[in-house]
Amino acid sequence: MDIPVTTVFAKMAKEIHEAQLCHNMQQIREHAAVIRALCDLILDERPNEEQTANTMLNHQLVKPIQPFSASNERIEIGDDANGPSLFDF
Repeated sequence: MDIPVTTVFAKMAKEIHEAQLCHNMQQIREHAAVIRALCDLILDERPNEEQTANTMLNHQLVKPIQPFSASNERIEIGDDANGPSLFDF
């Protein structure tokens, strides 16, 4: 997902403004955490070519999960077995 830097800057400015209006240190810290996350969003963003290549690779590696349903069907036991338990000899 490619988010324009100007949008991130606008969100950061909004958070800074809201933090300046707060009187509670806990609320200020919450706004600072949001600002940090927005900074990380900009710093961690890679060039589009590399992002596209990694996204395509990830889609190739992901396989759909097959649901498993346990069957209550009784397994046929041979003549040399004493019962359905692994510990029956």
